[in-house]
Amino acid sequence: MIIAVRLSPDRLAAAALLLVLALVACDAGDPDTGGRSDQERSSAAPAPDTVREGLAVLYAGDAPTPEVLAEGECFAAALTDRLTLDELVDAELVQDDGQVVASAPVLDADVAGAWVDSVESCAPFVEVSTRALATQSKGRLDETSYAACLEDALDPAQVRAALVATLTGRFDTPDVQALSAAQADCAQQALPVD
Repeated sequence: MIIAVRLSPDRLAAAALLLVLALVACDAGDPDTGGRSDQERSSAAPAPDTVREGLAVLYAGDAPTPEVLAEGECFAAALTDRLTLDELVDAELVQDDGQVVASAPVLDADVAGAWVDSVESCAPFVEVSTRALATQSKGRLDETSYAACLEDALDPAQVRAALVATLTGRFDTPDVQALSAAQADCAQQALPVD
């Protein structure tokens, strides 16, 4: 059974922010980063390709479009360029055997920064946010208007700070609030009035 829910532009923008966060696989669980010693790790290092494939799936989800799958592959390559396997294991993104977790834990600021920079290098936030809101609104969104509004509303440093904050489990920072408000305002301008 499908239940249709009509969302106001404010709620639609909030849903888009949550969808974007889901795209980057944040799970607000325990912020413990593990801190395993070298002795606790397996002596056989996992294959880099296995780790990259797992990170791509973590980014893209279970049934990605070809575009999102390509973004996931790009993200995985970018993240493994920025973080070592040991750092990925310490962050509890990758298990000792090289398997990537099903959803990302709360990350520390350095790992979250690397994550956000990796995503941004493959799929700019405004593009991902626009695509998510267009999907959520079932194509009613004026994508050009929304993207232009969002680009003008915040500078890239604010967007980065907001995304890092969410990945570190801090949803009440001024940057997160500014991003959420900008998405709501831009959605309201870019959605037709019913």
